[in-house]
Amino acid sequence: MDQKINGTRKWIILAITSIGTFMGTLNSTIVNVALPVMSKEMKVSINTIQWVISAYLLTTVLLLLIFGKLSEFIGKKYIFAFGTLLFAIGSALCAFSHTLDMLTVSRIIQAIGTSGMFSMSMGIVSGAFPASERGRALGIVGAMVAIGTIAGSSLGGILVSMFGWPSIFMINIPVGIIGFILSFIFLPEFSQREKIKSFDILGTVSFSLFILILFLALLFYQQDMLPVVYLIPAVMIAAIFLLLFIKVETHVKNPLLNLELFKVKEFSFGLIAAYFCFIILNSTMLFLPFYLQDILKLSTLNSGLILSVYPISMGIVAPLSGWLSDRIAYRPLTMAGMVVTAAAMLLLATLSQASPISEVIILMCLLGIGLAIFQSPNNARVMGSVSENQLGIASSTNALFRYIGLSSGTTFSMLIFSFSSNINIGNLTGSLHVNAFLHGMSMVYIFDAACALIAMAFSMTGVKKIIKTE
Repeated sequence: MDQKINGTRKWIILAITSIGTFMGTLNSTIVNVALPVMSKEMKVSINTIQWVISAYLLTTVLLLLIFGKLSEFIGKKYIFAFGTLLFAIGSALCAFSHTLDMLTVSRIIQAIGTSGMFSMSMGIVSGAFPASERGRALGIVGAMVAIGTIAGSSLGGILVSMFGWPSIFMINIPVGIIGFILSFIFLPEFSQREKIKSFDILGTVSFSLFILILFLALLFYQQDMLPVVYLIPAVMIAAIFLLLFIKVETHVKNPLLNLELFKVKEFSFGLIAAYFCFIILNSTMLFLPFYLQDILKLSTLNSGLILSVYPISMGIVAPLSGWLSDRIAYRPLTMAGMVVTAAAMLLLATLSQASPISEVIILMCLLGIGLAIFQSPNNARVMGSVSENQLGIASSTNALFRYIGLSSGTTFSMLIFSFSSNINIGNLTGSLHVNAFLHGMSMVYIFDAACALIAMAFSMTGVKKIIKTE
């Protein structure tokens, strides 16, 4: 680290990165509730307007590793700062878009900025805080990710109903501009930038094709545009490009992703555990709104209030879990978090038409606590297992696994639900077949419990080792 970070400054750095992470994550979900209004005003179908979300998600995932690599030459500070500015510019363009084409392009610009922020946030925080405080700091960042992911629908509904759909983008503009200015003032450079070497073009192309094919296949399936019979071949083609990417990375001198990192069990096992954790986080929220409104017959407002227990409990517990991980080993916390999560999912799988609302609230709180106990020490585990010069690529890889987990959670849940209930999730309405819906939801939540146990297994092993860089 080139300069010492004093007590006040490191917390300002944490605030800047946390707010940027929250806004970027929020914007991946906040648009959902505005789609019907946007579709009507722009006179396009719901399936067509869905590309406003898809373009944002795909662009963000596609650029995470690339920005992680570029940070070695440009510096984490500048990637994050200009990402914040580009996020604000893209948001302004979105707010003033009057056609679908303009809105989609604007969302892509916004997503480029988001990817710059996401790829650097954990690396910047890890560099600003000593190991004795890193867990608590990363716990706050992790809480912002979880809260932003889950809170989008409720906040978006409030903004759209009161101020119209452009307001969901306008709130980003002052945040982005202020974040850009503060980034230049407070963010230091954490390591010496490398001299520009040859860039890994072949690795970048093969990785990009892997991401494009995989995510487009998942998105087309989720939008009911790709039959499941074609989904498996598409995933297999994506896997071929992934294998090509791995082969290329083992032979080039300056790879896009240093695969030696994955020989460190703390790093690789931590990422795998995080992947399964985010499967749970995303798939849980797919069915609970339908359960609360169509099975328990609650109002939209009351169901939204109940669902808010989930992110609130995560936001409270994640920093506490991070604080604990700075004082005790990460392993007891990550294992305990997944045990609590598995128990919560198994209990959620028993919900019925006669379940009291208090039971749902308690289980949502328990689930949030379990995930929060796990995430903070696991993030500290991953980021603490690499050297200072590897923090940028480690941060971007962590974000990549998070997004793949979120997308996988949606796809796997839809597959399990459809096959076990014989209900197409795209046709869910207020006239649900109660028993079929509850059976399908139960099977999804049992699957989520299994994911929690797998994550716990990957939390049980690993030997501390730091990758050395030249």
